[in-house]
Amino acid sequence: QQQLLAQMRRELALLPPPDPKRDQGAPEERSLEEKRRRLVELLAEIEKRINEENARPKKRYISPATREEVYAIYYDALRRKIEARGTRDFPEYRGRKLYGELTMNVTVDNQGRVVDAEIVRGSGERMLDQRAVAIVRAAAPFGNFNPAMRKQADQIVITSRFRFTRDEALEATLLPNQAPAAGATAGNAQS
Repeated sequence: QQQLLAQMRRELALLPPPDPKRDQGAPEERSLEEKRRRLVELLAEIEKRINEENARPKKRYISPATREEVYAIYYDALRRKIEARGTRDFPEYRGRKLYGELTMNVTVDNQGRVVDAEIVRGSGERMLDQRAVAIVRAAAPFGNFNPAMRKQADQIVITSRFRFTRDEALEATLLPNQAPAAGATAGNAQS
């Protein structure tokens, strides 16, 4: 987008400036003026998109392929905190324990708060899915990002499988990310 913006600015600068002495009704003048108007509109649209893109938080997707130790350490602490909360507050509905497995994308901001918890693949048990989201949210905050993490991202997105087992424990496992959003920074992560 920056390259396109620079190219359009060059094209606009190369156009001859409007001259009130020239015949404004001439076809060449009307054509030049129309081209100038279209370039200015397009330039404004591209600048608007760039500004909107820059206002969004930078996201880093964490997956098993991550090599940076800092993300692995952060994920491990987050996983242990969620597992402890899920084991302590094991999901129940009407006095019946809920067992199953689901996959969730958890988005965490640089202060360790859950921004979003989205079920990517449900357990087939709606109540279990809802309780799993509640457990993740209740386990937060997960701690501030360190300076190295903050340099790379405002938020991290972790795709994790949650298993609620018959021994009434929650096990969380890092998975390869599902489809990252367009424009997001794809990251490689390791559990």
